[in-house]
Amino acid sequence: MPHGRRAAVPLQVVLLGITVFLVISSVSILHTNQYEFIYLRFADLKMVHVSYFDTVLYSAYLVGGIVIGLLTDRWGKRKLFLLIGSTGSVLFFLLMTRSPTYGILLIFRFCQGAFTVAEWQILMTLVLDNSTAENRGRSFGLFGMFLALSMGIGPVFGGIIAGRGVFLPYYIGAALHVLVLLLSVALIQEPPELKKKPGLARSIAVIRERPSLLVPSLFNFIDRLHIGFIIFLLPLYIQMVLGKGPQMRGMILGVHALAFILLQYPVGRLSDRFGRLAFLIPGSLGYGLLLMIAGYVGSKGIGPLALIFFVLGVFSGLTGPTNAALVGDLSCQGEHGMAMAIFNFSGNVGIVFGPVLAGWVTDLGDFYASFLVAGGVELLGLGICLLFIKRYFPLSLLLSFQHRSVQRPGTKDPGTDQ
Repeated sequence: MPHGRRAAVPLQVVLLGITVFLVISSVSILHTNQYEFIYLRFADLKMVHVSYFDTVLYSAYLVGGIVIGLLTDRWGKRKLFLLIGSTGSVLFFLLMTRSPTYGILLIFRFCQGAFTVAEWQILMTLVLDNSTAENRGRSFGLFGMFLALSMGIGPVFGGIIAGRGVFLPYYIGAALHVLVLLLSVALIQEPPELKKKPGLARSIAVIRERPSLLVPSLFNFIDRLHIGFIIFLLPLYIQMVLGKGPQMRGMILGVHALAFILLQYPVGRLSDRFGRLAFLIPGSLGYGLLLMIAGYVGSKGIGPLALIFFVLGVFSGLTGPTNAALVGDLSCQGEHGMAMAIFNFSGNVGIVFGPVLAGWVTDLGDFYASFLVAGGVELLGLGICLLFIKRYFPLSLLLSFQHRSVQRPGTKDPGTDQ
């Protein structure tokens, strides 16, 4: 692989990172006041009903992500979906503050999710379009750093502004999408070599022709399952096992996110040189093993809990940018939209099941059992991925430290269309 300055991150990727920071921040600032925005606003709701607010969001991601992936490749357009997504998000962020009933609020929430997923999925697809095998890892590392920052900073900022008004996070969220709209019009560029696909059937055929895409998709399913698991269970664990309040919960989540944020770019860059699997496999193995004992170690005090979740963040940082870059390694430019849709669909299924897994196992056993099972799921997923890797990846990828595009024998090299 050639080395040098020509493998630097393109300016468009930097702009895409700034834009995704705005998009994800608009969603993450809403997590802090669901109790006031929903539970105290509508009468006769149980806590399980409040959870539907996020469930319908993830459902919209599932449906909308696949539809957007199909259409963007079919029409050969990217910016159009950014413009539609940002405009629709502004509308439904505002409508959610005017919902007369909880049922209507859930409808507005679903619509908001469908428009918002159009934004961030297209932004991820544009990273594929604007990068090559030489700089894809560092491009996704930089992009992932902006995304992770929005997930870490958003809830903190949301908590501050929610104290000044229950609807204020939603007004700020709408304003952020206005900025996304302006950036999309003025600075985000349509990829010059993007072409229309011949039809719907051809787009769906991507997964049949590139079965190796199952590997990053399954990794993403497991990764986002654990995001849903931790966001749901960890605050409850800190309160019910350690007796710590909201500030300490936020601190532990921040410690967990810190390592993940800091490692995005350097790990992505190193994966361009040493290959994606050199980070994906040990990162997943270490994460699974450590998560299995996290409940027990964390029960010894807030210090051990902070330490173990910091290290978990390190292992998570090894898998994030490298897995997203692997999608580009395994697909041609004309397939990027559908390839990213498949990747995100699997991740969205995972984040839906994460809280369900946590609640179900905790009800049957306890917190310690939940962490044990979640770590076991990570190791099981890694084992299945290794079977797919053995089946669809050339041995040279496993033996060589130098990155190569993955090609299944008898198929067109994905790198040739870039």
